[in-house]
Order: sequence, then C-alpha cells, then structure tokens
Amino acid sequence: MILRSILALGLILSMAATVHAQLTQDQQAAILQEAQADYDLGTTKLKSDAATAAESFRSSAERFQLLVDDGIENGELYYDLGNAWYQAGDLGRAIASYLRADRLMPDDPRLEANLAWARSLVRPQITTEDQEALVRRLAFWHDGWSLRTRITVFAVAWILVWAALLLRTLRRYPGWNYLAGTLGSIAILIGCSVFIDVAVTRTRTTGVVVADDVVVRKGNAESFQPQFQEPMQQGVEFKVLEERPDWLHIEFNNGASGWIPSSDAEIVKSTDQPILRS
Repeated sequence: MILRSILALGLILSMAATVHAQLTQDQQAAILQEAQADYDLGTTKLKSDAATAAESFRSSAERFQLLVDDGIENGELYYDLGNAWYQAGDLGRAIASYLRADRLMPDDPRLEANLAWARSLVRPQITTEDQEALVRRLAFWHDGWSLRTRITVFAVAWILVWAALLLRTLRRYPGWNYLAGTLGSIAILIGCSVFIDVAVTRTRTTGVVVADDVVVRKGNAESFQPQFQEPMQQGVEFKVLEERPDWLHIEFNNGASGWIPSSDAEIVKSTDQPILRS
C-alpha cells in the first residue's frame, strides 16, 4: 500500500514537472508550424466551411498561446495570436493580444489597423467624458504619438533650442528669440507628456473583458446589485483599481467603475516599466 502511494506520488510529480517544463526549441518550432498551418487552413475554409474554419482558427490560437505560456514575449507572436483569436470569434482575447503586441512593436500599421477595427466591433462603445475627450483632442500628441516618437521630438526640439540660443550670441537677430521660445514650448509640452508616461504609467494595470454578458456589480460578490443596466461584452477595456480573490475592481474610459469576476477578464499589462505606447 505504501509502495503504491509512493509510485502514485512519483507519477504526479513527474506529470507536474512535465507540464511546467520549458519547451525545447524544436518543440517550439513544431508548435509554431502547426499554429500557422491551422491558421492557413482556416483561411482556405472561410467561405466553404465556416465551422471547420472557426475550429482551425481556435486550434491555431491555442497553439500560439502555448508559446506565450512557455515564456516567449514577442510582438509578432502576440499579433498572430490576436489574428487567430479574432478569426475564431473571440473578440476580447483578440484585443488583449493586440494590446500586448502594441507594447512591443508600437507604430506597426498592420497592428494599428487590426486593433482599431476590433475596437470598433466592441459593444457597448464606452467613450471618455466630454471634458476629458476635449483635453485629449487638444493634447493629441500624447495619445496619438508613441513614446518613442515623443522622446525623439523632445530631443530634437531641445537641441534646436540651444542651437538657436547659440546663434543669437553669434549674430543678433530678433527671430532667434522667437524661434527659441517656440521650440522651448514644444520641448516642455512633449517633455511633460513623456514624463506622464514614464512616471505615472508605472503603477497602471489594464485589462479586457473576455466573456459575454458580464454583469458589473457594486461589490465583490454575486449578491451585490448590478452597477449598470446593460452587461459588458467581449473587448471592453478597463483600468484595474483593485484586485481581490476572484474579483476585480475596474474603471472604464468614461470614469464609471464596478466589480467583475476575474475569470471574465484578462489582465493586459502591469506597467512596472515605461511602455512604448500609451
């Protein structure tokens, strides 16, 4: 009896080690090839056999996910994973994958187009408050330009400020003062935007709803009343305010907040370092 228990324990430990063991490069390459083959099969079956296509896309996404779970963090991998989830009809996980890819390869036109299209399909559409939206439009460079672009513009403007001041000492001309003042203002505005991303986003955690008909509640239990009349659907993005066992306290783009089960969402990023795009 004791020997049987020892053998059973050894089998369990062996299985656990196998599950958590890292894949070899050959295994990773094989899984990647299978994922791509499943995706290609799905595209060929889109018009003739929708059910087979959806099954192939989901199989592709699950294989891409194996590589992510194995610790591979690559923008192209997240992009392919997002495409597979989107084609499989899983809008929430598609957007979550696109957002992860966006952090690793900002300004990629394919990614930006796919993310924008996926976001346009999300219901309900939650927009920022009018006042905040106005501020965002006026400070378009903060949300519209990547962090890398803003750092470059800041550096160029800062160098040109000192160049203008140096030229003013060599040749007196009133225009140098105006040029230096304009460039200095640009440098300050862009510098503040960079500072916000570098300093403020360090503690920001965001997520995406990945289930249908998610009821946002007033507290972290099923007994609490719904916060809104309309449930949330896949793809709605939010900021995490607090995490408790099995529950997330979240805030939407319009400032409204509530609690949802953590199993109905995916955490996209915990920014303990500056991200390349806000």
